Amino acid sequence: MSILAHAHADRLPSLLETVRQGVKQAIARYRHRIACQRAEAELMEMSDRELADLGITRGEIHQKVWGQ
Repeated sequence: MSILAHAHADRLPSLLETVRQGVKQAIARYRHRIACQRAEAELMEMSDRELADLGITRGEIHQKVWGQ
């Protein structure tokens, strides 16, 4: 194996770990987005009275769910 090929082979595990971490982060972001969408939809189905019992108004739902 040439010196150059050996140098690249040494970096392969690091590259694979970087890709693996990137995929894990993308999956986590996707799951979080889906959970927020479901929570927002569930809250939007509630009556104004039910929302008041939770201490929020309909206009605050998006902000409360998404943390903006």
